[in-house]
Amino acid sequence: MLDFDARLSVWHNRGDVPLYEYVCARCETRFEQLRPAGRMDDPASCPSGHGEGRRVLSTFAAMTRSEIGEPASITGGGCSSGCTNCACSLN
Repeated sequence: MLDFDARLSVWHNRGDVPLYEYVCARCETRFEQLRPAGRMDDPASCPSGHGEGRRVLSTFAAMTRSEIGEPASITGGGCSSGCTNCACSLN
């Protein structure tokens, strides 16, 4: 996969085209492609030439630095009303 700066550069040069993640059914290689939203579920060619990959759910982690400069993940803050009946109560 491309590193973040390379993907960002490609993104800016191609316009507003989403980045989708795919996996090859034969070699299980995960790869990314920029393509219009209307083509997101079209088969994508594996970079190793194995034919068609299928789209998979992309996951990511948002990171920041703590007050003392150590890496820390960014988590949901929940709603401000203090409710317990919605998804924010799971945080």
